[in-house]
Amino acid sequence: MWIHWAIVAMIAAQWATSGAIPRTHNPLLPPSPSDLLLHMVHNYNGMAIGCLVLVRIALRLSRSTVRQQARRTPMELAALAVHWGIYASLAAQAATGFIASYLWGPAAGIHKAIWNVTLTLVTLHVTAAAWHGVRRDGVVGRMLPFRAKTISGERQRPVR
Repeated sequence: MWIHWAIVAMIAAQWATSGAIPRTHNPLLPPSPSDLLLHMVHNYNGMAIGCLVLVRIALRLSRSTVRQQARRTPMELAALAVHWGIYASLAAQAATGFIASYLWGPAAGIHKAIWNVTLTLVTLHVTAAAWHGVRRDGVVGRMLPFRAKTISGERQRPVR
């Protein structure tokens, strides 16, 4: 759960710092010191997101229970597809951002295109969370820090 919320905060920081990128690469104007700082924050934050996504994937794989595909509902399959899509798009964002910054600048176009995929998947994820909130089925409560407790008061691992 904490990795989830850390990545959410880091994605917000990526959004806030992304405007500095084109200004630091403008051939007509020298970049300002603040734009250079924001660009650096964007790059290192992106690499950190990539690392956290890999940790999240490893944790998910190590904690997953084996269930037969036939027993999953369509809603569970959709949630699974969106979650893995988010992991894949964030990992691809981190990878293409690194490549564009340090190895091959034209990868920036791919990096921007993947951002649109990420936004679409995150929108689906947030919409589903809102739907669960309206239903009051406990899914949202399990993902809120300091509220992820069972009725008995014991900590419960979020169900994914």
